[in-house]
Amino acid sequence: MSRNHSLFRQYPLRGKATISTGEVPTPYHIYDGFGALIGGTADLSPVRRLLNNEIVMPVDNGDGRTPMAIWICKFTDASLGPHHELQFSFFTQDRKNGVPTNHPLHLLAFMADPGTKMLCHGLWNSTAQVVAYNRELLSLNARLASSHVCNKAGQLRFSFAEAGTRQPVLSGTFPNCARLSMRATWGAVAQIGLRRAWAMARQPWVGLKILNPTGVSLPRNAVAESFTKNSVNLVRYFDPSTDELSFGATPYSSLGFRPQFVQYMTGFKFVYLEPH
Repeated sequence: MSRNHSLFRQYPLRGKATISTGEVPTPYHIYDGFGALIGGTADLSPVRRLLNNEIVMPVDNGDGRTPMAIWICKFTDASLGPHHELQFSFFTQDRKNGVPTNHPLHLLAFMADPGTKMLCHGLWNSTAQVVAYNRELLSLNARLASSHVCNKAGQLRFSFAEAGTRQPVLSGTFPNCARLSMRATWGAVAQIGLRRAWAMARQPWVGLKILNPTGVSLPRNAVAESFTKNSVNLVRYFDPSTDELSFGATPYSSLGFRPQFVQYMTGFKFVYLEPH
């Protein structure tokens, strides 16, 4: 069973915390679910302005662009109960590793680099308890969403709106990736490197350092460790002839986002530790 996976034995529910919605277990666990990562780039200048209050700086691709990720998730079994998530993320690095390439799948290699940190800048969740947990314990700028995520019948459909005003945030319709795209898979391996890709495949789970934005419950970009293990990962290139993505009137609609690939993740298992 998903809850008996070694990831959760390594990082079990050790404690409890009291937040505005009541008592909750810690740390944050996702035992099963589905996720889609839409990876691409955004215009560097407006992203820098958006992150003006942060200590960290977004990565410069060298061409006036910066990596950007959009996450659409449907968590069916979690320590805080089933919920949806929409996340807008940017990236920074501790050290200079050379100018990143402009390959459409470079973000996958970039995320695999131990020096990379992901700034979780915009976050919407579908339950008040998860919003409170993310804001009060993880210092994430979570907001309550009215959402729909359906990944059945060969199609992924999703929509997120502000819960109170019903103002659209993001919606889309994608073909549901049912089989491996050899072109995208070999493209990803070429970016990551065969030796690194092989080592990652043998790891029991993948770690990624996540930064919170300043000013939610912490006055700094603290680091939180996260760990992910998916049963299946399928990657394909973004196809504007079949993929529909529509932004609402939020700060993320004016960043010139150019989607480059979509990664589908099933059997989603995830642990998010508190920031330090």
